[in-house]
Amino acid sequence: MFKSLLKKQKRTGKYNYRLILDLGTEFLKASLVEYAGSEVSIIGFSREKQRYGDMDGGSVASIPGVITTARQALGRAVQRTPHRPQDIVIGIAGAFVKGVSTIVERRRKLPYKCITEKEICQLVQHAQHKGLEEAREILRRETGQKKLNVRAINSAVVEVKVDGFRVNNPLKFRAGTISIRVFHTFCPLVHISALSSVARGLGLPLAGTLAEPYAVAASILNHEAYEFGALVVDIGGGTTDIALIRNGGIEGTEIFAMGGRAFTRSIASRLNVTLEKAEKIKLKYSQGRLDDREQSVVKDVVQADLSILYQGLETALTRLSRGEALPRRIYFCGGGSSLAGLMEGLEDEKIFQTLPYFENPEIVFLCGEDIKGLAGEGEIITGPENVTPAALA
Repeated sequence: MFKSLLKKQKRTGKYNYRLILDLGTEFLKASLVEYAGSEVSIIGFSREKQRYGDMDGGSVASIPGVITTARQALGRAVQRTPHRPQDIVIGIAGAFVKGVSTIVERRRKLPYKCITEKEICQLVQHAQHKGLEEAREILRRETGQKKLNVRAINSAVVEVKVDGFRVNNPLKFRAGTISIRVFHTFCPLVHISALSSVARGLGLPLAGTLAEPYAVAASILNHEAYEFGALVVDIGGGTTDIALIRNGGIEGTEIFAMGGRAFTRSIASRLNVTLEKAEKIKLKYSQGRLDDREQSVVKDVVQADLSILYQGLETALTRLSRGEALPRRIYFCGGGSSLAGLMEGLEDEKIFQTLPYFENPEIVFLCGEDIKGLAGEGEIITGPENVTPAALA
């Protein structure tokens, strides 16, 4: 039945259907996406609770466990539609997903000749090789593994200069030097192979993987962000993902292993309750539904973990800045961004005073409905927790 549906859809060629998986540490989100020409619609959506231990810091820790949850999500996502996905795209995050920005420059022997596409391709390949070596070195230091197999997930040209002048399209220009900046996302092969196993477990060909911070940043790259830049901070269950938009493109990403589940563990330890009960207490705390005594105890726990989150945020932004001014606008999204006291604490900690800002940052909550060019179920395109699946779609 399933195979016959796939064959029928492929023969028509009018509509394409794809399953998009956001493998979060806390929740797995599955979207059935319909592509009809330039129109993109989400026609099915499901959010399933991950079992504790199946994900760790944004990475797959139990392939069979994640496959089981993904099957449940797929089943619910297609309940109200006769259509079935033809392939799958999986978002990838985790502390070992590395964004690297590399610059390569070449002096041309014949500056009076027009720049060709072949020259640009050669420069991009050189930048990719250079970025791969840099990512390998970073991951070797962090993992202690001398021989680590690393693969590229995304590559994008951020900036091109000819004789020192920035251009949008270098073709047909005559110049003595060409300089390009390329942003790449790399990940250890072990994590990518885990995603391939999840796709096989669902019986779907893996069309590709997307770095989630890159996808979210790319989805809001409008005229304003292109001109003035922006930062995107996605606080998930296991990690906090940060993407920097600057100089007209996505210039860098940082991911550190601190998210909503860390707060849940601290509450469980302090109150001596299960993780499931601690999660419910955390939600009630953010909603102001605890009694005064419980609210005070949980607040102490949350404040201690927030200090750690702020330190990680400050360190990540310092690395991303590379000594240059950071964009004023900061978009916060992800389920963890709605934690009570998070925004107020940012002002109290005064972390932005140590960062290269010319003026006070403007903090904006990013919700699923802010992802433009996407139609479909209201549930998928609302709320900060659904920004990533909407961006992946």
